[in-house]
Amino acid sequence: MPGFTGRLGLRMLTLVSLVALGGCAFATPFRGPGFDSRTGVTIGTEDKVVVALTKAVLRGDRGKRSEFWTSVSRVEASLAEQEGFIGYSLRREFFGPTAWTMTAWLSEADLDAFVQSPVHQAAIEESSPALQATGFARFALDRDDLPLAWDRALEILERDGRHYR
Repeated sequence: MPGFTGRLGLRMLTLVSLVALGGCAFATPFRGPGFDSRTGVTIGTEDKVVVALTKAVLRGDRGKRSEFWTSVSRVEASLAEQEGFIGYSLRREFFGPTAWTMTAWLSEADLDAFVQSPVHQAAIEESSPALQATGFARFALDRDDLPLAWDRALEILERDGRHYR
């Protein structure tokens, strides 16, 4: 039986690679105005911080997905101005529809103020048509445990989070 060569072989390799990467994800490094990668949390004095995790499963419509990512960019640009904001990381599937956010805050009140902020409320309204499903979790974490590894964050989100379709 002849092997796959030439264009057919390249197409098969590309297809297999895309399928293999379908479940793979990449994440930004945890960063923010209240976090230093060498020394950890640089603001506040409390032993605990508040971590918020979100999961967004996007619909297939390209235009709606684009609106979602535009909203994410606006929120991301506003984070440094938010009171009590420590840092964040974004995670996204290479070729899949799922994205996650992780943010850290000095207090529940700071997180609540951000959630109610005009930029976040506008993002919720503008991006909701792109969402097929969502998940949310928030919890206290020892400040020395930042940054939280994504595998642990995803376990917490699945176990303790609220999920909506």
